[in-house]
Amino acid sequence: LEDYKQVKKFINKLDELELRPPFVFYNASLIHFIEDYQDCLDLKNKILQTQGNRRRRFSILFIQQIMLSKSEEQAINIIQEANAYGIKLGEAWTKRYDSMWRIKNDQEAWKENIMQLGEYNRFPEIFENFNKMKIHYFESLSLKDLTQTLLDKQSNKNNRKMTQTAVYDRSVYIKEFARKVANGICQLCDNEAPFRDKQGNLFLEVHHIHYLSQGGCDTIDNVVALCPNCHRKIHHLELDEDYKKLKQKAVENINI
Repeated sequence: LEDYKQVKKFINKLDELELRPPFVFYNASLIHFIEDYQDCLDLKNKILQTQGNRRRRFSILFIQQIMLSKSEEQAINIIQEANAYGIKLGEAWTKRYDSMWRIKNDQEAWKENIMQLGEYNRFPEIFENFNKMKIHYFESLSLKDLTQTLLDKQSNKNNRKMTQTAVYDRSVYIKEFARKVANGICQLCDNEAPFRDKQGNLFLEVHHIHYLSQGGCDTIDNVVALCPNCHRKIHHLELDEDYKKLKQKAVENINI
């Protein structure tokens, strides 16, 4: 990625796909691209709020904030905050405020080092091969085999994990089951999907009837496949008749 604008676009895509990269991505990679003080502060708070009593030494978060600050007084306040958190930053950092040029140099050095690694140039090829393997694998599974695999694995336990925020495990098998059983037809409006994805498949979005955030499970009796329009409608209107229809569809899906 060339700049922070592209990085933010990438982050938004991760959020859209409900992917959660490890924090090392934020504090070892993303942080080097940040050029806006408020963005840096927001990311620092986002990470620190998840730490509880662990308090890992994310000194780079405070250092980057200092280098984006606009005065020595502001830098001193950040150093004091870091010290209170358990990170000792020396007085020399008070003179590092407003040093965007240093951020740029560090960013270029970091990027150059990464690009020297053999894995860097091979990543697009590896990622493309992985997608092809995944698509081929699920195409090779019959709906009956996929259903049986999920029924064998399915547990009545809720898949909710608690940290400072709620995180939900979503099985790729569940998603593929919902899409395959729908066969390109929206399970609410009963119309064909409005377009095809890059692989040529009719595009539908997987929806959890009983929301995971409200205690629902990621199981085959709680998922359906919807066109983007109906998916938005469900979340916006939450109509009882739609909920009942989807529950019935989910029951029917198991028996197909």
